[in-house]
Amino acid sequence: MRRLPNTFFRLATRMIGFGLVIGIVFPFFMLLLGVPRTIAFSSLFLASCAIAGVLVGFVNIVLTGVTVKSKLTVLTGKMQEVKGSIITISENGKIGDCDPEHCSVPIETNDEFGQSAQSFNELIAAFASSLRMLDDIKNFTAIFSSQLDLHTLGEYALDRVMKGTGADAGALLLEQEGEVVVLHSFGIREAQALSQDAHILRAFSKGENITISHPDEIIVESTLTQFHPKQVIVEPVKFKSVPIAVILLAKAEPFQAEMVRQLSIFSQSLAVALHNALEHEQLQKLAALDPLTGILNRRFGMVRLHEEYSRSVRRGAPLALLMFDIDHFKQVNDTYGHVVGDRVLRNIANQIRQGIREGDILLRYGGEEFMVILPGANKEDALAIAERVRHIVRENVTMYGENQICVTISIGLDSMPETTITGEMELIANADEALYRSKNAGRDRTTIHC
Repeated sequence: MRRLPNTFFRLATRMIGFGLVIGIVFPFFMLLLGVPRTIAFSSLFLASCAIAGVLVGFVNIVLTGVTVKSKLTVLTGKMQEVKGSIITISENGKIGDCDPEHCSVPIETNDEFGQSAQSFNELIAAFASSLRMLDDIKNFTAIFSSQLDLHTLGEYALDRVMKGTGADAGALLLEQEGEVVVLHSFGIREAQALSQDAHILRAFSKGENITISHPDEIIVESTLTQFHPKQVIVEPVKFKSVPIAVILLAKAEPFQAEMVRQLSIFSQSLAVALHNALEHEQLQKLAALDPLTGILNRRFGMVRLHEEYSRSVRRGAPLALLMFDIDHFKQVNDTYGHVVGDRVLRNIANQIRQGIREGDILLRYGGEEFMVILPGANKEDALAIAERVRHIVRENVTMYGENQICVTISIGLDSMPETTITGEMELIANADEALYRSKNAGRDRTTIHC
């Protein structure tokens, strides 16, 4: 490594040399003032002038060290602290204590030294801000990557983004199956109306960041509550350049530029987390659904039955269960084949959906057997629903070429608390026994367990 010169050593030699030159020149100056030549150029006077010049040079060196070198030493020490923080971050990812309060240099003069100290302090402030942002993003990403529940993720993400930007109100909107839905919102009076907002739709369609500023004299009539926003930001959340969500933030005062930049970085981490959560939710749906009919399969349907039974017991609320079986379904398969049989099954699943209530739970229990869980329904309610479904199925047909395939269903019903049971499996057994009686009694009918 090339050895670099020492600035203060060079300055010292030049100051001493300059003092020596002044000492040598001084006798000639004394002649101009009328000092006799014998005195001005005497050995003693020449030596005294040279020594005085050298002493002045040494004094200048000392004064420079006191006034300049000490300030540079302080600045160098602070730089070493910053260097230590950077090394700490690179080695273990932990942010040190070098913040503006600890690492700033006092500004004592209004000159180049003061300007240097000011520039250094501004550098430290920017460095500390970057470290805080880095730490926030690290924590943000770590928690996001471990959270796969979509709604929990949405609530946490919006909360962190609002705190990070200082927003007073906000919403996180997501596009699912072609529809814009509000995943979570805070401080919004009519959050669902945002799904039709032109700025939101534009952010989804074009992926553009939109900032809306409102002058003081304009009163904003919007869905925001408790305050009139001075600035609104609509930030698209993109995964592989495709907007999958939009963050809307509103603030009573303009957002700081640093906060807006931080929002852009956060949205990148959020995009990956949202994509993972959406993939997870889709996989859960696929695992829970019967691939032929698109309704719940037996495994997940039984989980829902257990949940509804437990809820009913805790609240003392009624719960009913219907078991459906397609009459003479084997004849359909034998006559038309299994492809047509599958079509009949899909149609019947759709027809049952039409006859039950919103919130009722339909699942495929077996080959041609279906179950409907009816939360809050007593025997009278369940009978009305069962009969409605039975008539819908009987009056509909499945077309196969020019053939019209008509089928009927038999139904067994049981409910609690009219029937005293000790568990959900007993409710199934009772409804299944009632279904068996419907079959033996001639089919195409509903039988209540008694």
